Amino acid sequence: MLGSDPVADMLRVMLPAGGYAMIECQAFFDESSSHSGAPFLCLAGYIFKKSQAIKLGHEWKKVLRWKRLPYFRMSECAHGNGPFADLTKLERIEVAKRMIEIIKARAIQGIAVTINNLDFVSAGAEYPNLVRVYKTPYGFVSHTILAGVASWLDANPRVHSMAYYFESGHKSEAHAERNMQQIFASQQKLVQYRYSGHGFVPKIKSPAVQAADLLAWQWYKDRKNQGEGRPPRKDCASLMQLRHTVMHLDRAGIVSVMENSATLRNVNPVSQLRDVAARFS
Repeated sequence: MLGSDPVADMLRVMLPAGGYAMIECQAFFDESSSHSGAPFLCLAGYIFKKSQAIKLGHEWKKVLRWKRLPYFRMSECAHGNGPFADLTKLERIEVAKRMIEIIKARAIQGIAVTINNLDFVSAGAEYPNLVRVYKTPYGFVSHTILAGVASWLDANPRVHSMAYYFESGHKSEAHAERNMQQIFASQQKLVQYRYSGHGFVPKIKSPAVQAADLLAWQWYKDRKNQGEGRPPRKDCASLMQLRHTVMHLDRAGIVSVMENSATLRNVNPVSQLRDVAARFS
């Protein structure tokens, strides 16, 4: 049975007068799409206006009730696994299409970044400060995502409040909490990021985090398709009708970021984020 939406509940507390939210999840992939021991990390998220995030939750759950699904996960929907095993391929395509249309109607912008964990380790051997400052690939990629949010906030000065939500349950959750505490210990950063609070929510109970999961899967698959010379998936092309900024940081990209700053503390990798609309036009 579908319960209450934890993001909606937290938004009402953190943003009582209204505002915006960045909602992020992480996913791990390898070439067989297995999540165990996978070398690729993808962080993806959406920026929502508070009211639109709440509406997304209502509409998302309506689709889940329609097919008696306990949650939405793009990988299971695509392959017919888990609770999607009882649906036909056409039914699964229709569910995904409806979720994508909800995202396009309710989200403002998507941001997604992938990184090969082995590239991070290799670059870290050359640049020890990389590991000293960011500790893990997750720390480096989450910094990139936050830089993307900061860039969006710079372009939208009328936005006064932003709440940040992350998928709970991963081993990186404690690291994410440390990152947020370190970043927002600075009054300057509190102002820059219009910070009004942050929290962790379980993907299985949160439609907005499930929407971010959909983006993570689609961006990883599209990055892989590009490498193999394949055209975009139709559902990915539909999703990208909403503005998305994305990046894959290979070893050369990581090294480029490192070489642009001796200390790393002022690195702003958002300059490498690219708008993907042209690929899907």
